[in-house]
Amino acid sequence: MSGSQTGASDAVAAIRAFMAAAKSQDLQAMGALWGGPDGPARDQMDRGELEKREFVMMCYLKHDRYDIIGDAPNPGGARAFAVNLWLGDLTRSTSFQVVQGPGGRWYVKDVDLSKLQEFCARRG
Repeated sequence: MSGSQTGASDAVAAIRAFMAAAKSQDLQAMGALWGGPDGPARDQMDRGELEKREFVMMCYLKHDRYDIIGDAPNPGGARAFAVNLWLGDLTRSTSFQVVQGPGGRWYVKDVDLSKLQEFCARRG
């Protein structure tokens, strides 16, 4: 991403940048990468609500490392990705939904956080 541009150039880049933003606890970067076909979520919702949701995602997505292990097309041009995350001795797999928005930019639309509850519960 550069300047005021949001999203990422491709679906994998959107996940990588989103995970980096979550790890570094960068609300601005997360807000520029989380969204849908209409663009970034930060342009679609109240700032307070956006930040609350981003804080929750940061908790669930904290990790030492991650690996994108597979992807598949979804209806409407979306992509579904399987991602493994590691935090200390915990390893969990979850799914990301990534969609293309305005200007051909890609956004993380959804992450299955239910599979990462132990990550958020872990301190430190």
